[in-house]
Amino acid sequence: MQAPPTLTPSPTEPTGASVARRSQAVLPRGGQGPDGLPSHEGKLRYEELKPLGQGSFGEIKLAHDNDIDRLVAIKRLKSGLEAGEPLARFMDEIQVVGQLEHPSIPPIHDVGLDERGYFFVMKYIQGDTLEHIIERLKAEDPLYAQRFSYKARAELFLRVLQAIQFAHEKGILHRDLKPENLMVGPYGEVMVMDWGLAKRIGSAEVPGGAGVLGDDQRNSTRMGTVVGTPAYMSPEQARGRLDQMDARSDLYSLAAVFYELLTLDHYLTPKLTQEQMLAGVIVEEPLSATQMHHRYGIPPEFTFFLRKGLNKVPEARFQSASEMAAQLRAILDGDVPVQCPCTGLKAAGNRWFDFIDAHPIGAIVATLVLSMSAAYGAASFVGDMISDLMP
Repeated sequence: MQAPPTLTPSPTEPTGASVARRSQAVLPRGGQGPDGLPSHEGKLRYEELKPLGQGSFGEIKLAHDNDIDRLVAIKRLKSGLEAGEPLARFMDEIQVVGQLEHPSIPPIHDVGLDERGYFFVMKYIQGDTLEHIIERLKAEDPLYAQRFSYKARAELFLRVLQAIQFAHEKGILHRDLKPENLMVGPYGEVMVMDWGLAKRIGSAEVPGGAGVLGDDQRNSTRMGTVVGTPAYMSPEQARGRLDQMDARSDLYSLAAVFYELLTLDHYLTPKLTQEQMLAGVIVEEPLSATQMHHRYGIPPEFTFFLRKGLNKVPEARFQSASEMAAQLRAILDGDVPVQCPCTGLKAAGNRWFDFIDAHPIGAIVATLVLSMSAAYGAASFVGDMISDLMP
């Protein structure tokens, strides 16, 4: 995808004071200036406060919006990356996120240009990343353990799926889904962050610079032949077959995230290098559904769900986010598919509870008949035993 030509500064574009004015606050601050007009006090519209994070080519800072009087997040390109391919990706991210108006996708408030280059302004999201939540659960933090039961984690993940379903239906792939890019707010709101590697389905690839940023190369976003974060890539993504990536690649990444959220472990055995991680994603099979259940104690209906999501063959995975969300919703509602003896018992029990809800009188009668039959059978058995013992 190429950036619109109008977004690239021309050689004759004004610089200096004229550019700086585009970043100044416009609402009066009270009082009058020397010309008798309302004073603006020369404040910048966005006053940057502290760094929030950085990605492959961008950095995000917390800022104060002096016009609206609120905290916002500002994303800029890193120094030295303000042109060419990084700028094309940056502008594409703006346009992609701008089309995704969904409660779980942070909205863009503004786009600007100042003496430091292009920037865009987003809603400031407060809360925990899934990465932090997993760390606290692993540390057996009682507050997090109480708040994030298996069911609560599944409900949380369902909201992530619904956001990705919305993006896919708009024709957008995320391509970098991982615990670090998913946030949970203080009131349970869920946000899918960092759409910097997003791509319109079927569009041409924007070339990226080679290399990996960050100390832990297994969990850092890689650009170049392979795009994404190795630990959460789909097999086709890890092979560098970007032309084969579709919605099912994002769903594989989400299955890897959900596995870690439930088990507190990555789905592959530990890897020391990026190359080992990429090879593991391509060829190493995760635990079977039964092994997951016995090792981690998570409900079996979730382990079969995860095993399908982590299938190496795209055709054997969930085929859409809507299908994946519908199956998870059914599990949460008690409609458990029969896939093993445990899920069979759960399914039978849930159907009995449904019968009770729909036919309470019939359920009472059936219970009484079964109880009387059992009592009669027990009495007959005891009577036969007594008869056998008597001379």
